[in-house]
Amino acid sequence: MEHRNVTHQFGGPPMETQTIRLNPAPPFPNSALPVILYRNCFTDSKELEHRLRSNGWIPDWYSAEGMFPYHHFHSDAHEIIAVLKGKLRGKVGGPDGVEVVMGSGDVIVLPAGVAHIGLAVSADLWTVGGYPSGYAIHDFRLGDMGEYANCLANTLSVPSPAADPLGGLDGPLAETWR
Repeated sequence: MEHRNVTHQFGGPPMETQTIRLNPAPPFPNSALPVILYRNCFTDSKELEHRLRSNGWIPDWYSAEGMFPYHHFHSDAHEIIAVLKGKLRGKVGGPDGVEVVMGSGDVIVLPAGVAHIGLAVSADLWTVGGYPSGYAIHDFRLGDMGEYANCLANTLSVPSPAADPLGGLDGPLAETWR
């Protein structure tokens, strides 16, 4: 696992991004593409949704859970989760993965195949999740070893999005996922 912090600016105050590289952790495929965690990248949910849509990412769901409270992954789509209000503590990469703590204004991008779990949430948590345009989650995998090879093949066939959800063609996703 590798962590990298970089500061980016998308027409507002500087924003820190962290990349988390994960190894496969069967029965969870994870991904050669890093998880990207954006810190303090928005203050207004309408502005966030506008930025996501203008960069080809579609907000799809809202939740007070943030991440489901069990290890799971999606082999058919990359996923974004943004904390609109409150705090979320989760883990990426499976049981031996990396713990992440997110607060209002934070966004995480999970490549297809990356296991994630919600560990704790504040009483006021409110999140939005979404996917690159043209994609949605059609599978919800819990890490069955009998499905591992098929799920790994599925994750490898999901193309990189055309743009970073926040920075467009010049954002960190464009830099690290190409």
